[in-house]
Amino acid sequence: MSENNRVINLKNIMYQRNIALATTNEAGAVSESDNYSEILEKVRQIITSNHSTELAEVLYKQGSENRLRNLIAKYLNSERLVSNRQGISELTDRIYEDMAGFAFLKKYLEDPDVEEININGFYGTWVLYNDRKILLDENFNSSEDCVSVIKKLSRFGGVILDGSSPVGDSFISKGVRMSSAIYPVVDQERGAIASIRKQKPASITRENLINYGTASEEELDFLVMCVNNGVSVAFAGSTGSGKTADMGYLLSTIDDNTRIVTIEDTQELQLERFDSNSKKLNDVIQLYTKDEPNPKTMLDLLKLSLRLHPTILVPAEMRGVEAMTVQEAGRTGHTIVSTLHAKGAKNAYDRILTMCLEKGSTLSEERLLEMIVEAFPIMVFKRQLKDGSRKYIEIFEATGVDNKVVTGNLLFKFKPGKVERDKDGRIIKINGMHQKVGQISKELAETLRINGVDEELLTKYTE
Repeated sequence: MSENNRVINLKNIMYQRNIALATTNEAGAVSESDNYSEILEKVRQIITSNHSTELAEVLYKQGSENRLRNLIAKYLNSERLVSNRQGISELTDRIYEDMAGFAFLKKYLEDPDVEEININGFYGTWVLYNDRKILLDENFNSSEDCVSVIKKLSRFGGVILDGSSPVGDSFISKGVRMSSAIYPVVDQERGAIASIRKQKPASITRENLINYGTASEEELDFLVMCVNNGVSVAFAGSTGSGKTADMGYLLSTIDDNTRIVTIEDTQELQLERFDSNSKKLNDVIQLYTKDEPNPKTMLDLLKLSLRLHPTILVPAEMRGVEAMTVQEAGRTGHTIVSTLHAKGAKNAYDRILTMCLEKGSTLSEERLLEMIVEAFPIMVFKRQLKDGSRKYIEIFEATGVDNKVVTGNLLFKFKPGKVERDKDGRIIKINGMHQKVGQISKELAETLRINGVDEELLTKYTE
């Protein structure tokens, strides 16, 4: 018998045992409340608070259903919630379906190759893989069914969708987040809309970045050299281009003794490392923003993080006024690794400028742009191409500002080649290659040299 089968059989035994105990327990046979919604809510609160991992595993792991069912039966018994009118088995099944039933979405949520699921109402669901995008034949049974499933998924992240709060961003599990909306911001006949992004930075390695054609060995070596030697790096691109995954890979190369503080809206970065005895190995603090009531913004947590003495500061995404504090930190001895939305490497500096101006400043735009360039010497622009692949399009070193225009050196560039199409004319592959097209500045070379980079390694980027 395989190890997986042993685990599944053990879960079955435990599940049946709890049902038997609960069914025969006289105390458990008397319900303190015959109201099913109250029972459901109490069990949900207990499991969400104490067993969030087991609850989330239902989304991804085969055979995890019995573990959750076992927990439901256990708490129905221990909390004396078993109704006289229902058997424990029937009540367990009903609560399980209300907590974790996801219709046809389940198999796509479990599929490790699926990167994104976009639900455009009760009919019209798209699934995105690394290399393709598919419109599913399956649909929800009704708009009500669609709303029910989206609400259940939102509750995994503690977000309640209703008429007064019809829009929500929910952190479902590590590296998985969902943005969703229901009536009245969505047509009632459509039900609900949602976008589920399955981000798993821990699975992004040097090897698969190279094998996917995302980046070249030389590009990755250069970025690793920079961030490990005090040179800040930012990733620019659109939503879905994979910026956070690449940032996670880059941070995974940092020495365990280097102090890292990250700030995210939801937990996507998985940086903590442990030994076989569950002892934490690396010096990492991970902070998360908080919505209303009593919000804690990126700016609030940046102020806190600077008091924690980080060597590397990671505001996961710059979107607004916090960019002013980020660039100040980047000019005062902190190495910054961050992301932002922009349509090109040089354009990214203008985007940061716009964010900084939201804060208000007496400095001229020219001077502020010079400060941003100083804070972020290296900018990576990444893009998802029409064949579904993601590429480092440019790696740019900013060196100065001339009449409000950022100047510098284009170091690496993706050069597209032959485009392959299917019989219907759709693009299925864009060939091409990553090329080194320029050298780093003498100033950057000197910074790296002072921080301990060997001369032999530096010559790769100065010649």
